[in-house]
Amino acid sequence: MISRLANLSLIILIALVALVGCDRAQRTVLDVTPADATMDEAMMDMETTPVKLVWLVDYPEGGKDIYLEWIAAIAPTLQAPEEVNRIRSYDNTEEVSPHRFVEFEFDSFVDAMTYMNRPEIAAVFEDLPNHASRVSAHTFIERSDYSKTGEDDWPIKGIIFVEYPLGGKAAYLEWVASISDALVGPEQLKAVASYDNYNGENPHRLVELKFASQADATAYEELESIIAIETELDVRAGSWMNHTFELRSDYINQ
Repeated sequence: MISRLANLSLIILIALVALVGCDRAQRTVLDVTPADATMDEAMMDMETTPVKLVWLVDYPEGGKDIYLEWIAAIAPTLQAPEEVNRIRSYDNTEEVSPHRFVEFEFDSFVDAMTYMNRPEIAAVFEDLPNHASRVSAHTFIERSDYSKTGEDDWPIKGIIFVEYPLGGKAAYLEWVASISDALVGPEQLKAVASYDNYNGENPHRLVELKFASQADATAYEELESIIAIETELDVRAGSWMNHTFELRSDYINQ
């Protein structure tokens, strides 16, 4: 398996070709890319693996309305490029950090890099810290742990951030496989998905639980089977935290 650094370098080079489209850029990629099956496979993954970019944002103290005015002004810019499939934003129902969860979905790394290298998009990303008290960005790739999928725009989303225990990722994933049916079974849960942090940083894992209402989310969390899973999660994970977010309308007209 090639290193993350090699992957990142290749992504940048592919993006350069996509953005510039010149012979010199294409020759550069060919010159630095080893002609072996491993790299060919990596390039194919970068062209086909879906990617989710996540912003975790804290509103400035007393400045939420000003932040939302800025978002309204730049939302059309963020939504316009063809590379981004979908953008959604959510507010933390408990008004604690992170106050806001924003997700950008792409078909591939190449699309994500092309999008982020557009001058108008790069300008928004660069300006974001001027409108938030804290912001972090993470790149996630979807896993196949759970099969319960459905409508994308359920109004309530439970988010679980997990840090794998040191050297214990494989054991954690084995445990997840063993409790998957119990986690997805309750009728209150409409859809679930899990993601790994592509860069291997904290949070290592993102789990999304989707509900039709806050009442359903609360009822789900109070089930004995779910309480048992969360109790076991204390043991299986290095650390974890969960938040409940409510869908906003900033990007629904996409």
